[in-house]
Amino acid sequence: MSIKLYNSTELIASTPENFDHSVGYHDMKPFNKSDNNLVLLHRFPLNNLGFKDKDTKIDICLWDINKSKIEKIDETDTWSWEQGARLQWINEDECIYNKSINNNPSSVIYNINNSSKKTLNNCIYSLNKNGSILSVNYSRIWKLWKSYGYDNLISLNTDIEKKKPDDDGIFLCDFDNNKKLILSVKKAVKLCGLEHIDKDFFLCFPTFNYSGNKFVSFLRYFSDSGALISHLICSNIKEQKNTILAREKVSHFEWINDEEIIVWCRNLNQKIIKLRNNNFLEKKIFPAIRKILDLSKINLKNKILRSDYHLINTDEPSKITRLNNTSLNEDGHPQISPDKKFLITDTYANSKGYMKLLLLNITSNKVYTLGEFKIAEYLQKNNLKYDLHPRWDNSGNLISIDSSHVGSRQSFILNIEKLLFKIKNDN
Repeated sequence: MSIKLYNSTELIASTPENFDHSVGYHDMKPFNKSDNNLVLLHRFPLNNLGFKDKDTKIDICLWDINKSKIEKIDETDTWSWEQGARLQWINEDECIYNKSINNNPSSVIYNINNSSKKTLNNCIYSLNKNGSILSVNYSRIWKLWKSYGYDNLISLNTDIEKKKPDDDGIFLCDFDNNKKLILSVKKAVKLCGLEHIDKDFFLCFPTFNYSGNKFVSFLRYFSDSGALISHLICSNIKEQKNTILAREKVSHFEWINDEEIIVWCRNLNQKIIKLRNNNFLEKKIFPAIRKILDLSKINLKNKILRSDYHLINTDEPSKITRLNNTSLNEDGHPQISPDKKFLITDTYANSKGYMKLLLLNITSNKVYTLGEFKIAEYLQKNNLKYDLHPRWDNSGNLISIDSSHVGSRQSFILNIEKLLFKIKNDN
């Protein structure tokens, strides 16, 4: 069995299996605000292998989940395996996605009512309600981390061979094609005290808070042992202030409100973090220590290097609270519900190939398993993953996920209204 559903979860819609389909990353809000049945969607050649297949164009589509109808509105060769073309709604009438124009980084605004298009001179990562755009250099990301970068773009007027460039990083743009560098790689490296590290650094995942006056981003590099070292930085745009929220082992996050963010991370002692920045220790000593910890019968590795979901106040980063670490003890891709009462997340595939879909009741700190989904064998054979990346609809009753349990990459809609009704009435 490749799918198991629990707690009255119902599968109510799925994409056809004549193509691969994907909504994209877990921070997307793919449901239209006025027509909740209309979902943004990427369409791919069947069983494609992403960045391992060269020169593949994909379709930008609108999926009417009630009518089981998929309409192509454009195509793009500017996409990544994990995040697609960063396809997202601007408002109920317009969506935006990345596309190369003459091999230059661009994005397209598409009006679903009259099919009109407007081209911007920059790729998009994140958008706020005030019309500001955060952009990154996808060429640099492609060079260093292919699952998230684009291989077909001319670099953003910068030398991507630089290890710590002062002219590359996070850019603040708008719909009038104004653009400025708001956080450089070099500045972020200095902020994090990593000037002595001789590695290629990159900034990625810049994401606005709800008001759009702050954003968080990752400064990352790969250590000599191959570990991905991350520093999560919060930037206050108006005050031009940057604050480190988490260091060393940091992955997925979700804004809960304008000040608080949920982050999967370690909460290590600063002295241990400093040791990890020592190239000799990282390359020669720590791999041996990890092997010893792996063989430990008393699970020392989990005690020393354990990661958990934490709630962090961006104004006071020292105020860090660990969430439920009994049932919610695996890294995943979180998204908060519209009423801010529930968190949906997933897990990576276990030894049997199953990924779990989990719901956290934030008030009670109780976790419910909604389902298990088995990753397709052809993806495992090619060392590729296809995360569930769960996302809420506007009513707070439906969940959009991507899954390969049918043998190809598809998108699905789940109804969890019965479970939510039971939870709310039991409280």
